[in-house]
Amino acid sequence: MTETEPGPASSQGDAIHAAKPSIERKRRLSPVWIIPIVAAVIALYLGWVTLSQRGPTITITFRTADGLEAGKTLIKHKAVVFGTVKSIALSEDLTHVEVTAEMTKEAARLLHQDTHFWVVRPRLSASNGLSGLSTIVSGVYIDFDPGEGEKQLNFTGLEEPPVIRADVPGTEFILKADQIGSVGPGSPIYFRDVEVGQIMGFDSSNLSAGVTIRAFVRAPFDVQVYGGTRFWNASGISIETGAQGFKIQLESLQAVLAGGIAFDTPDSAHFGRPAKAGSSFKLFTDHASADEAQYSIRLPYVVYFDGSVGGLAVGASVEWHGMKVGQVTDVHLEYNVSKNALRAPVVIELEPERIQLVGEDKNFGTGNLVGALVRRGLRAQVKSGNLITGQAVVSLDIDPKAPYAELGTGERYPVIPSIPNQFDSVLNSINGILDRISKLPLDKLVDQADSTLQSFQTVVASPEIKESLRSLSGALTSAQNLLDHANTNLSPAMEKISPFIVAAEQAVKRVNGTISSLDQGYGNNSGFKRDLTRLMAQIEDATRSVRVLSDYLEQHPEALIQGKKD
Repeated sequence: MTETEPGPASSQGDAIHAAKPSIERKRRLSPVWIIPIVAAVIALYLGWVTLSQRGPTITITFRTADGLEAGKTLIKHKAVVFGTVKSIALSEDLTHVEVTAEMTKEAARLLHQDTHFWVVRPRLSASNGLSGLSTIVSGVYIDFDPGEGEKQLNFTGLEEPPVIRADVPGTEFILKADQIGSVGPGSPIYFRDVEVGQIMGFDSSNLSAGVTIRAFVRAPFDVQVYGGTRFWNASGISIETGAQGFKIQLESLQAVLAGGIAFDTPDSAHFGRPAKAGSSFKLFTDHASADEAQYSIRLPYVVYFDGSVGGLAVGASVEWHGMKVGQVTDVHLEYNVSKNALRAPVVIELEPERIQLVGEDKNFGTGNLVGALVRRGLRAQVKSGNLITGQAVVSLDIDPKAPYAELGTGERYPVIPSIPNQFDSVLNSINGILDRISKLPLDKLVDQADSTLQSFQTVVASPEIKESLRSLSGALTSAQNLLDHANTNLSPAMEKISPFIVAAEQAVKRVNGTISSLDQGYGNNSGFKRDLTRLMAQIEDATRSVRVLSDYLEQHPEALIQGKKD
C-alpha cells in the first residue's frame, strides 16, 4: 500500500486547530480523602478535650501497694471518679511506695494541704464494724477527703480511713488526760446515753505531760458543751466498791468493746455561750470523779496513824458523821530510825463546800474551820467502810472527852490529831484485860479454891449436917401427919404441934449454924450457900405457916369442924 500524503485541505485544517486557544481543566479532590480528614478533626478535638479536662498529676505515698494496679485503680470521692493511678514505684529507701495518679480538672480545686487519701478495702474494727465490702466485687480504690489550706500535689496516704469527714458539721475539742485507757480513734462520745460524736485521734508526743485527745462532737449537740462541761472516761464496765456496797455502771456495749467518753453539763454551768472549737477540757477517770469536780475548794491535811491502816487506799472517802467530806490522796509509811517508831502519814483533802455552816459564829470560816473543830475535839480515826471488801475510810468525829489540842503544823500540810482505829481500840481493851488477869495471883487463888472445896467436903460430910437434915426431915414428916389428922381431933393435934415447933426451931438453928460455918469456910457467893439459903427460906415459910395455923386453932378450935370463917 502506498502512503498517501496530506493534501492542501489537511494543512488548512491543522492551522485552524492550532490557531484556537487551549483550555486546561483543574483536578478535583477525591472523595477518598474525606475519611482521613474527618478522623484527623475528631482526633484533634478529642485531644483538645483531653488536654482541656486533664487535671494535675499528684503523688501519693503509701506504706504498701496492696491491691493497687497501675492504669486500673481509680481515685474517687463520694463514688465520683476524679483520677486514675498511672504508675506505682518503690521508694529508694524501700520503706514505702509512691503512687502517681492523673487527676481530672474538677479535682484541681479539691487538692489542698489538708486533703487526705486512703485505700478503701474490707476492714473490721470495734468502732465502725465491717466496712468496705463493696470492694470485694469492684476491687479496691483510693478515696480522699478534701481539705483546706494551700494547694498541694504531694500527699502522704492514711493507713486507716479518717473518723470524721471534713464535710460533717460539728466542733472539735481538746481533752487532757493522764491515761488514755481503752479510748482510741473512732471511740464514741455520749451525751446522756446518746452517741453524739467520736474520738478523732490523740497526740502522744509528750507523754510526760499527759495525753492530748481530739474529740469531735457533731452538730447540733456541740452547743451543749460549755466552759463548765465535764468529760469522763466511759470505757468498759465500771465496778465501784464503797460503804454502800458494789456499784456497776455500763455506758453501752460499744463502749465496752471500743471504749468511749461521756460528758454532761451541770445546770449551774449553763451560762454564756457554748465552748469554741479547740477549747480544752480535763478528762476524768470516771463519772464519780467528774461529779467531784463541782467542789472547787480542796484543803489538804495530813493525819499520822501509829496503828494499822489496812484497807485504806488512795481515793478512799473521808467521812464526818457518816457523810463524805473529802478523800484520801496519799498513803505511805515512815520509819524513824532514831526512835525506832513506825507511822503512816495519810494525806487527805477536805471539801468545805460540802458542809453548810449555820449560825453567825465567825470563828468557823472556811479558812479556820478545821482549826476551830480540832480545839473542840475533832479527831481522825480509821474505820471499816465495807465489811465485805475490807475497804476502810478516814472518819472525823468530835470527841468531847478528848484532851485539848491545836491543829498541828507539818512539813507540807496542817496536821489533824488522830486516835487509834476501832480494831486497835478493841485489841487494847483485850490486852488490858489480859494484863490485869496476868497480874492476878492465880496460883494462890487455885490453892485457896482447892482448900475451900476440901473444907466444903468436910463440912458436908460432918455429923452435924447429917443430923440437921434428919431432924428437918422428921419435922416435915410430923407436920404432914399433923395436917392429915387435924380434921379428926384437935386436942391430939395441939399436943403434937408444940413438940413439932420446938423440933423445927432446933433444926433451923442447927442449919443456920451450919450455914454460918459454910460461909466462913467457902465464901458468900458459893452455889451451895445460895441453895441452902433458898431452902431455909422455904423452911421458915413453912414453919411460919404452921405457927399461924396453931395460933388460929387455939383461938378457934371449932374451925376443925365448921371450917374457917371469913
